[in-house]
Amino acid sequence: MRLFTNAVVHTLDPARPRAEAILTDGEAIAAVGGAEELAAHAAGRLEETVDLRGAPVIPGLVDAHLHAMSYAESLAQVDLRQARSEAQAVEAIAAYARTLPDGVWVGGGRWDCNRWKGGVGQPGRALLDAAVPDRPVAVWSIDYHTLWCNGAALRAAGIDASTPSPRGGEIVRDAEGHATGILREDAATLVERQVPHAPRELGADRMAAAQRAWLAEGLTGVHDIDGELSREAWLALRERGGLDMRVVKYLRLEEFDWAVKTGWRTGGGDAWFHHGGLKLFSDGALGSQSAFMSSAYPHAAGAPAAYGMQIATEDVLVSQIETALSHGIGTAIHAIGDQANHHVLSAYARTQEANRAAEARFGSVLRRRIEHAQFVQPADVARFGQLGIVASMQPRHCISDLHLLAALRPDERLAAYAWGELAAAGAPLAFGSDGPVEPSNPFAAIYAAMTRADIEGDPATSFQPERRISARAALEAHTSGAAYAAGREACTGRLAPGMEADFIALDVDPLVHPGLDPETGAYGSEDALFDHACAIRDARVLVAAVGGTVRHAL
Repeated sequence: MRLFTNAVVHTLDPARPRAEAILTDGEAIAAVGGAEELAAHAAGRLEETVDLRGAPVIPGLVDAHLHAMSYAESLAQVDLRQARSEAQAVEAIAAYARTLPDGVWVGGGRWDCNRWKGGVGQPGRALLDAAVPDRPVAVWSIDYHTLWCNGAALRAAGIDASTPSPRGGEIVRDAEGHATGILREDAATLVERQVPHAPRELGADRMAAAQRAWLAEGLTGVHDIDGELSREAWLALRERGGLDMRVVKYLRLEEFDWAVKTGWRTGGGDAWFHHGGLKLFSDGALGSQSAFMSSAYPHAAGAPAAYGMQIATEDVLVSQIETALSHGIGTAIHAIGDQANHHVLSAYARTQEANRAAEARFGSVLRRRIEHAQFVQPADVARFGQLGIVASMQPRHCISDLHLLAALRPDERLAAYAWGELAAAGAPLAFGSDGPVEPSNPFAAIYAAMTRADIEGDPATSFQPERRISARAALEAHTSGAAYAAGREACTGRLAPGMEADFIALDVDPLVHPGLDPETGAYGSEDALFDHACAIRDARVLVAAVGGTVRHAL
């Protein structure tokens, strides 16, 4: 047994909210309480005592929506977030290309043309072809919904003037019908399929490096939304004995046939590699103007109105959900625009009985999730709660989208990034990052939920401050909320006897501050709120324990 003592333990367990020590037995919590009480409880079986030196302790945080392999690879690929023009982005791509062996594609990206000088719109292939003519380039936009390619990448995918756009995607063309190099939504898969896969062991190496970074940020678990390469990297890491955090692995549509053949079921696996559901798509993203909205995006006089992209109709979603349920697999559906969310809620309503029947048939919990839920029609807020749909949301999107909200001017009547309203309506709330679209640091996400202001801490930038939520609510969405979203609330998400021994010690108390009234949860002033939120944003993780073993320590 191991005793973690001399701490201020916030258990997030109503039965015993505060304690000063945690006693673990193997991978589980044996007891929480006073140090002397727990030492006596160990009754001579105590193998180690860990002094946490008065640090605040909370349950381990879980990222409920992370693209793990994409994040891991992004650490090793070209990063275009700092580019402020197409020319700067091309210069960075060319410099990176010169470091690569012959035949290796240029990947990575995260470019954001909405931040480029002059508002020139999306880039094209001309500058890329001139700078990198001899190897394929395929780099993602910051929202991972648009792929920017050079001619070599288009040729590798067989894309020419006669290639039709696939359903749910667009090959963007110029006035003469030539592909510009921009592939939106499902059109990007035409090139994606041609990119050579990294060897399995290299994937495991990259995942191990990312895992170290996530543990240092306080993440003891992730819900991984990436595909086959991510799954293989995690399993290779586990085979090495190097899996140090808990993974709930979701499927992509291209893995579905494999999953059926191998008997994958939601709720299968084990406590370290748990089988999640199937990720589906209803629409695109705000930055790419492919989020499916009920009102048009701003457009020039005389130009056709654009409402975004409906990747799957309601009927298609119903069919996909029912097919997944027939094999014991739940669903998590991407929906950002309000019209997309409306259709997904309707599809879930139409398949509610099928979901209940599948849970009874397979004996497992099949939680229904909507990923992102950024814009919701007022009447649909209540439907989330009525249907019991998990709102899987990412607070960093709100503050990263501040410039988009100013430029695109979504309908003010919509519930935008309305975490608190959805929770009040009865929708279970789970928080994540959508990394690598956003940084994975969960404390920056908690800051975003508390302030709805830019990451630098300027109160004047706060978007709809009436929709802020408390640090406690954000912590619960990262712990018990994430556990519920995966059907794991009986074993993780709070610190109590019998639960998994996953917790972190911090240098900042996220639930206590001189300006915070512990009874009402209100701050004495705006300055006090921002002072606490910024301290949380900058929190350092002193210790991260997963399964009762210290996996990270400063």
